[in-house]
This record gives sequence, structure tokens and C-alpha cells, in this order.
Amino acid sequence: MTTATKSTTIRFDNDVLTMIHKQADLDGISATEFMREAILEKLEDTLDYQDAVRNLRASNGETVSRDDVKKQLGLD
Repeated sequence: MTTATKSTTIRFDNDVLTMIHKQADLDGISATEFMREAILEKLEDTLDYQDAVRNLRASNGETVSRDDVKKQLGLD
């Protein structure tokens, strides 16, 4: 199944666009793919943060230490 895509335009200063192209070249990908990956990573980070805030609110601020989690999973 093919997913429909749309295009958009992003404007950058020449210096920023040059940095994007240089980094994309170093990564061995196109500038378009570099920007797509950066945007998707930012979106994922934002969604993860929002999820963490929701979970923290739902727990009324209670947290579990890393050591306690390891013990519960039998990893200590």
C-alpha cells in the first residue's frame, strides 16, 4: 500500500542551508532526507515528552527509581 505524500517549502538562510547540505553529504543522504529525519525525530521527542508529562500527572507525581525498576524486573 502506498502512502500519499505532500510537499511543502521551508526557507533557510544560505548559511544554514549550506550546513544542512554539508551534514547530509557527510551522512550519505540527501538534504531532503536529512531534513525529513530531523523533523520526524523532533516530532517523536515532542510526543514522548507529552506522554511522559501525562503519565507523571496521572501518577500524581509519584516516581519509581531506576534501582527499583531493575529489582522489579530481576535485573539487579
